[in-house]
Amino acid sequence: MPTSYLFQDVKRYIKPNRNKIKLILFNPSFRFMFTFRGCQHFSKFNVIGIIFRIWNKNLQGKYGFQFQHTTKIGKGFYMPHYGNIVINNQALIGNNCNVSQGVTIGNIKRGKSIGNPIIGNKVSIGANAVVVGNIKIGNDVLIAPLTFVNFDVPDNAVVAGNPAIIINYNTSNGYIENAID
Repeated sequence: MPTSYLFQDVKRYIKPNRNKIKLILFNPSFRFMFTFRGCQHFSKFNVIGIIFRIWNKNLQGKYGFQFQHTTKIGKGFYMPHYGNIVINNQALIGNNCNVSQGVTIGNIKRGKSIGNPIIGNKVSIGANAVVVGNIKIGNDVLIAPLTFVNFDVPDNAVVAGNPAIIINYNTSNGYIENAID
């Protein structure tokens, strides 16, 4: 399953009229996702699995990605920029999601929202946004930059602010480029 997800991730990173091999070899976000999917595919007791885990750990430190290969991330995951992306390993992320630099997707350990977020399909999370707690983010949602979300967000919503409010229910179509089926 993770290997097929890798091929779906490739489709999200490839832009028209660009050198595909250069993009795949030198794009830090894609290289990290390559090692992430490799860690999921190969056993930790396999030599190739060990190499992928070492490579993945190296890229985490080098580019500022802080999420484990055990995190459940759907196909077509796209990070347009790298740097300081933190995702709790218990969070669930759907298909065709964009996560920008500085995003935190984390858990809450006490209070009424104890737990981790569940993020739907075709969700775009802007730079430096924070999504925390036992909440559900619907499908086709746009979370604006610098937004703090700690409540359930319905489908097709645009959320902004700190604390977050739902701005409107226009679909977030257009924010997810090269979406895969």
